[in-house]
Amino acid sequence: MLEKPVVMIDFETTGMSPEQGGRATEIAALRIVGSEVVDRYVSLINTHSRISSFITGLTGITQAMVDKAPPVAEVIPELLEFIGSDTLAAHNASFDEKFLLAESNRLGLMPRHDGVICSVKLSRRVFPGLSSYSLGPLASALGIRFKGSAHRAEADAEVASSVILHIASELQERYAMQRITPQLFQEINKLSAAKVPAFLQKHGKIHGQAEPIQNPGRAEKVQRFRHYKGGVYELVCEATQESDLTPIIVYRSHNGSIWTRPKEVFFEMLEIDGVQVQRFTPIV
Repeated sequence: MLEKPVVMIDFETTGMSPEQGGRATEIAALRIVGSEVVDRYVSLINTHSRISSFITGLTGITQAMVDKAPPVAEVIPELLEFIGSDTLAAHNASFDEKFLLAESNRLGLMPRHDGVICSVKLSRRVFPGLSSYSLGPLASALGIRFKGSAHRAEADAEVASSVILHIASELQERYAMQRITPQLFQEINKLSAAKVPAFLQKHGKIHGQAEPIQNPGRAEKVQRFRHYKGGVYELVCEATQESDLTPIIVYRSHNGSIWTRPKEVFFEMLEIDGVQVQRFTPIV
């Protein structure tokens, strides 16, 4: 799914900003290759900082836990070695990258990662209109479950990784994209939400001879399909994907936005609660 590796990180900290004295207490870094997490680096961090009762209540991390943890001078070099030159990702990336840079600078070290992806910004642009983009509510809206305690680094990084992969899958289905690169995500991060649909349609690289479903001179009926979740869409045409000549269906939602799916996916059967249903059913 992802063409190049991405390392999802999450820091737990004593405060919101290193400029205001905040220090790292825990780090998780998960390497995503293709469509799965293949490697991880997780550690508590001893920065000789005081852990407030508020932080303990929020994260479950106690003073005793960090006092016994590996020192920051050991953890950060290992973390930077793990990340290497892969692209970095985080949920609210400016926060986590800020702590990564601050802790690295204290040791005279410089991270080598190839740019940053923010999964909050990605989610806002690919799934506009959600009530919240905080990790917990967002994961719930996308059907992603926490496998551990929220506000612990590994559990948060695991869910954020699932969010990134969910977004990649959505782009593949919605825009028939076969190549999902870290650079694509970075470009989406930089765009305003209003510009994202046109950008993604362009990068889907759809081409082919259109087979229009309505001839104004003959007043033919528009062919409509109902999605198994309830939405109604109009068929625009059948086309061919430029990258591998895959047959695709081009269709239009009620708000005029254009979507695409491989033809075999558009007409495939799904099992929902033990019942076979067609992804899109013709409306007669």
